[in-house]
Amino acid sequence: MQFILKTALLFSLLIGATEVMAAKTSEPSLSLVWQVTGLDIPESVLEVHQGGQDFFLVSVLKGDYYSKDGNGDIAKISKNGQLLDSAWASGLNAPKGMAISGKFLYVSDIDEVAVIDLKSGAIVNLIPIPGSAFLNDVVANKHGDIFVSDTGAGKIYRIRNGVPEIYIDNVPSANGLAIEKDVLLVGSGSQLVRYNTASEATLITQMPFGLIDGIAEVKCDSYLVSVWEGQIYWVNSDGTKTLLLDSSTTGIFTADFAYSKKRKLLVVPNFFSNTVSAYRVTY
Repeated sequence: MQFILKTALLFSLLIGATEVMAAKTSEPSLSLVWQVTGLDIPESVLEVHQGGQDFFLVSVLKGDYYSKDGNGDIAKISKNGQLLDSAWASGLNAPKGMAISGKFLYVSDIDEVAVIDLKSGAIVNLIPIPGSAFLNDVVANKHGDIFVSDTGAGKIYRIRNGVPEIYIDNVPSANGLAIEKDVLLVGSGSQLVRYNTASEATLITQMPFGLIDGIAEVKCDSYLVSVWEGQIYWVNSDGTKTLLLDSSTTGIFTADFAYSKKRKLLVVPNFFSNTVSAYRVTY
């Protein structure tokens, strides 16, 4: 009897261990949680933690993404997908990538970076980037440096203490940016590239087509990557990848997303569809 009980216990432990291993090695997937409509060409999403509250900011082009027309806004969305303010910040032209450093939001706007007070939404400074053509994504490191991609000129700029400089040159179609410790991940056309502190490049992977727009680390050595034309991938550091979503054939774009590690939520601006879609990430 004792032998039978021990055998049964061992068998149940093995089954449990197998289930845990299966759960840990399950394929990553996305499932739609909520969607916000009525935003006029949303380009980028950023998660914000402020005063015990979590919410998302969305850069909204509202028209041509090259024109200095003053029509661009930053919208505010709750963590549950409620549109709180369609123009939390206004007076921009064609706002795109965003990053937070200290008490300020940094937003790329064609050929300059707008500095916005995170409490009030007021523009407090504009940093011109001489020689820039089409500023796009923005990230900030823990030291307070701001990095900005220039898709038109193929460069990455660094803003340190309010002063811009060319940080990396000759980056074709530089777009999506992400910080991994002190390493910069860059979407260069359809290539995902890692740049070390010496600006030396290592290719991680090549997408079948399109322009890499959003990049976010999910866990160590694993990333979510969006292709602007309508694809989202799970990418491992060894270059292997899994296609999680493909809306390219239906014309639904997947631009510069935000990933909430706390909620395992991927919040994607759909550009011309005028929607922002949030997906639960399972892995």
